[in-house]
Amino acid sequence: MEKMKNKSIAQRLAKTSYENFNVAVYCPVANINGMIDLEEFDRKFKLLYDNVKIGRAYVECYRGMNWATKEQLLKAKEYFESKGIATSGGITTCAGETNEDGFISLCYSNPEGREILRKAVALNAEVFDELIFDDFYFLNCRCKDCVAKKGDRTWSQFRLDEKREITEEIVMKTAKEVNPDINVIVKFPQWYEVFNETGYDLKMEPALFDSIYTGTETRNPTYAAQHLPKYLSYFVMRYLESAAPGRNLGGWFDPYECTYNLTSYLEQGYLTLFAKAKEVTLFCLDSMIKDPAFRLFAPAVGELFKEVDEYLGKLGNPVGAAAYRPANGRGEDNLHNYLGMCGIPFEAYIDYPEGEKVVFLAEGAADDADIVAKMKKSMLDGASVVVTSGFVRKMGDAFKEFVNVKYSSRKALVSEYADSKNSGVTVGGKYAGMKPILIPQMDYCTNDIWELAAAYGTDNNFPVVLRCSYGAGSIAIVTIPDNMGDLYHYPVEVLNVIRGLLSKEMPVVLDGPSQVQLFAYDNDKVIVRSDLPYAESVGLKVADGVKAVKDLVKGTEIPVADGKVTLEMMPGFNYVLELKK
Repeated sequence: MEKMKNKSIAQRLAKTSYENFNVAVYCPVANINGMIDLEEFDRKFKLLYDNVKIGRAYVECYRGMNWATKEQLLKAKEYFESKGIATSGGITTCAGETNEDGFISLCYSNPEGREILRKAVALNAEVFDELIFDDFYFLNCRCKDCVAKKGDRTWSQFRLDEKREITEEIVMKTAKEVNPDINVIVKFPQWYEVFNETGYDLKMEPALFDSIYTGTETRNPTYAAQHLPKYLSYFVMRYLESAAPGRNLGGWFDPYECTYNLTSYLEQGYLTLFAKAKEVTLFCLDSMIKDPAFRLFAPAVGELFKEVDEYLGKLGNPVGAAAYRPANGRGEDNLHNYLGMCGIPFEAYIDYPEGEKVVFLAEGAADDADIVAKMKKSMLDGASVVVTSGFVRKMGDAFKEFVNVKYSSRKALVSEYADSKNSGVTVGGKYAGMKPILIPQMDYCTNDIWELAAAYGTDNNFPVVLRCSYGAGSIAIVTIPDNMGDLYHYPVEVLNVIRGLLSKEMPVVLDGPSQVQLFAYDNDKVIVRSDLPYAESVGLKVADGVKAVKDLVKGTEIPVADGKVTLEMMPGFNYVLELKK
């Protein structure tokens, strides 16, 4: 674990409301100002408090031009602490909403926005020994002052420069002057693919703040504006852990856009904890205790916490294919999460994972100026490097260092597939996809690189997976459909080729349809979770030497036959398994 910057971090991690994690609730300023009659408030709070062991309350002082007074903060602090609930401060640096632009951030090009920020930090530091910034600590103002101040810089660079300056000169300086022992936390949103466009930086900010926090909201992937695959609730926790090892204090999710399916709300909690979050924050207080739309959510998530606490301590450290995504890299947004929904476990890295045996590089990794040298060293040392068609496109001629494969301008509409049983010498079989999908056509040289999976066309076929040796290792290319969600429509036989490349160092490999997730740990424990809307039999190929598989929830053993076990999966159900050797 990275050395703690502040003694209060170590102290707060020592006490948890559950055996293996803590649970917190975030209380926006309107909730705090509504705590007038504490007896009435207590009756409503019972819905949450009676169902969930709350260990911390984040008490907000400012949001959207609304303030809580110091007296009101102290009143809320006293109430929560009388129940044994620790308290921390909170700030949401939002200037409100408009009918045209949605949420708008504070503007730091004028003195008013800077003074609001300074005042909010100082107020928190007077009352609390810890404060957290809600994930509105972004910059999206394009007023005349900001346009003039930006000058010739890109909006991204202007906002990154501005974020560094206000964090150093206003946030951290003010907080430490008022309360030298305060732990200042920045919560990052879940939309990590575009952080730098609004001033977030996973290299700069973890170095400036005492600790960080992670947004793990996925809600409704299809019908919500952010369209985030559910595996993101796990992947983003691991990615931010790599940005601040030991100082990523928890994951945060909410009930919004989840009323269509209660399981979608609970899944955020499961995956946050499967990623080994130290704390889970429920947003927000009033929604959880007053809004009738979410009345069932507190009892349900309380049962989830009880369930996971029974086995979380038995799980080791998460493992998976080493997925490198440099800070501020762009391209193939959320691809890791789409592949995660296809049963491929990843371990995320913000720095290149030297020494790993399997390295996965999506398009964003091509933004590393030294990526060719790093890949070359990995493969000369014996690693298997798997890249995407988007990575090949962005690399252009530089990719010829490894093999002459090009991303062409042509597309193919495909629905039938083949695989290879002889390392690409021939392809065979005819496997139907769920529906026609559009893929890029990759140009390659026959007999120089080998086609392990293909999509059929008329008197033609198009590579889905290519592979060849390089040095002591290998390089493989996976063709990504234009709509990345169409990865779900590759047939099992094609998905198994991709899984075989990326999961070859894993204790188990999934053998089944997409929308079944697999989580692996370094002590021979695995979790399998189904997001299919129907019951389905799913196979797990186990590593050599595994003689039995124990269900840690039921306490029963599942027989291993021909190196494989079969699981009868139900929607939203988790198998928590131990591999017995």
